[in-house]
Amino acid sequence: MGQTIVSKVIDALTRADIRADEAYPGSRIPALTGPVAAVRLGKVDRSVRTTAVQIVVMSPAGTGGSVCEATALRAVDTLQDMGATCVKEICKFDEMADVFYIEISAAFFGTPGESSWSAGPGYSITIGAQAMEHVTGFAITRKTDEEVTSIGSAKWQFTLEELLPPGTSEPADPSEPFTITVARSGGEELLSGCTWTSARREDTLKGIGQTRTGVATGRSVMGIL
Repeated sequence: MGQTIVSKVIDALTRADIRADEAYPGSRIPALTGPVAAVRLGKVDRSVRTTAVQIVVMSPAGTGGSVCEATALRAVDTLQDMGATCVKEICKFDEMADVFYIEISAAFFGTPGESSWSAGPGYSITIGAQAMEHVTGFAITRKTDEEVTSIGSAKWQFTLEELLPPGTSEPADPSEPFTITVARSGGEELLSGCTWTSARREDTLKGIGQTRTGVATGRSVMGIL
């Protein structure tokens, strides 16, 4: 079934130099020497393909609330890079445990058991049978030109934007022509007869930014988008 979303979050936080682990049984908090993030699976709503992950960032009282706040902000940046929509609460103090803590709710779009989680709110992208894990944007346009004067006969043009984190294993390019499925809460949009027309890759501090464009000969909609 592959790596769970909780494991992916823990791995991402760890790569960001944030100590992270699954939430402690019974909400017990161990003795802390520095900031730590406890991660657990929240509500899964299969009807809209949304999965919530709850993160609690904690730091010892001796480090001060500013350390907890700074760590939580780094955690939010990391989660957003994964494609999550985040809500960060204010910093609080637990007198019993003697720790500062901040709660973060991260919403991912997908359901447990899938091989990927979409990177944009409310949609996921599949090319052929391959779910795209690192999508940051997708757009389609249709326009006339000197050769095509009727909008009804014009091809659909699409742009796929991705951010590939360091160490990412990239899937093989699909055989052309291929299909692209855009899944949203209300239904799916299918582009058929797709071919690539251009590709651009750029090294960034967060990984490889990739933008690819292409054309599709057909488009169909299933459901209400």
